[in-house]
Amino acid sequence: MEQRLNPPKHGLVLEIGSGDNPNPRADILVDKFLFDNTERGGNIVIDRPMVVADAHHLPFKDGAFAYTICSHILEHMDDPIQFASELTRVSHAGYIQSPAEIAERMFHWSFHRWYVNLVDDTLVLHPREPVEPFGEFFDYLYAYNPAYYLFQRSMPHLFWVEKEWHGTLKVEVRDTSPLQLNDPETLKTLVAPRVGTVRLIVMLIASSLARKIPATWRNTIRRWLRRSYL
Repeated sequence: MEQRLNPPKHGLVLEIGSGDNPNPRADILVDKFLFDNTERGGNIVIDRPMVVADAHHLPFKDGAFAYTICSHILEHMDDPIQFASELTRVSHAGYIQSPAEIAERMFHWSFHRWYVNLVDDTLVLHPREPVEPFGEFFDYLYAYNPAYYLFQRSMPHLFWVEKEWHGTLKVEVRDTSPLQLNDPETLKTLVAPRVGTVRLIVMLIASSLARKIPATWRNTIRRWLRRSYL
């Protein structure tokens, strides 16, 4: 079942690790680093109330928020179980997005600590290997090859883990991967496209045009595509 970011119209919304691209719906932002961009894509944006804190120990009362947004944060955590406990303590519901294990193995994110998979209703993590074989090869494919960009966006379930939770959040840490990549039936399910033809055409055109415009506008288009067509 597809799970999307769906914050409520009313009630306080928290975003943890908002970095350089905070969600428009977030009322309060939390980030651990104000000046260190090592683990984010650019300079931090502070355009609403910001709290500097470690997400393992959030400085908020129990149930302070209606919803919490965590986009590309879980894979950075030292202690994912403690992090999940804090999320459910301060918030009634929320949304988590992370790179899936397949994407993590293809791209070059040396500062991530975990591979993340969604198994049934549980976020399952296992330790990330220190070195990946492809370096930044797939980063450049995604940025400069429209055909590859289209391929990746056609199968978001392979590259992104999305989980919207309400009340409880199941997170499990294992020693090894839960993926069964030697099973033909599992592979057939994984590789089936899940985005319609019209959406793919729109994304291909937008991606091709984006290569011909300034980088600032290009990044804006890509963010819009991610929010509109995932």
